[in-house]
Amino acid sequence: MKLNWKSGLSKVVMASSSITVISLIAVPAQAANLLQNGSFENTNGTFVNNGLGAMSLPTGSTTIPGWTTINQELGWLNNNNIYGPVITPFGDYFLDLTGYHDSFPYGGVTQTISTTVGSTYKLSLNLGVNNPFYPGPISVRATAGSTSQTFTFNSSETGNQWGQFNLDFTASSTSTPISIVGISSASGVYLGGFYLGLDNVSVEEQNVAIPEPLTILGTVTALSFGTFFRGKLSKKQNKGSNKA
Repeated sequence: MKLNWKSGLSKVVMASSSITVISLIAVPAQAANLLQNGSFENTNGTFVNNGLGAMSLPTGSTTIPGWTTINQELGWLNNNNIYGPVITPFGDYFLDLTGYHDSFPYGGVTQTISTTVGSTYKLSLNLGVNNPFYPGPISVRATAGSTSQTFTFNSSETGNQWGQFNLDFTASSTSTPISIVGISSASGVYLGGFYLGLDNVSVEEQNVAIPEPLTILGTVTALSFGTFFRGKLSKKQNKGSNKA
């Protein structure tokens, strides 16, 4: 049978385009979280339950994997704590920066990450309240290197509420300290600032190079052409051998 190479070529290009679209949709580029244990999970089994689903950590503690506590005592809680419904949707563990002392100054955490000078990054964090028992407004100060900003959360919704906040910064060093410290907590039904929730913290690089679609298309098309013509060459060689 006579080979219609134009028809075959058209089929290869169409197949290549289909493969390219699928790969672009199925494998989106995502920046990695540069922080270790951004959701304060008990990854090393260091959480010691005080019987209430919580653990009090003093300043300078490294009990939470990846983090060092700063400024003042704080509470490390799991979702089985008795203070519910104070829970996190971002895993099984979270922080209460008011700790057990429940008064200013509040606790905080810090961690140093590797960065590239001149690159831009986004620090994200979530603050938690529980209305009406542990309401807002609550505030923290987030710091990344020399960049600092205060964030305040005051949800009007009833129950367990979390709000996300972002801080953009440009690295001026190959290592950047990240810290979040509680600075205020409102008085609620229990007559005091008893809760300042923190969880789901991340730092992601914003200018990560992503392969262009045309580059991917060219690569897939070239591979398809190679496979197509290798197959045709193999058939010709087999046919020649049979004739011999």
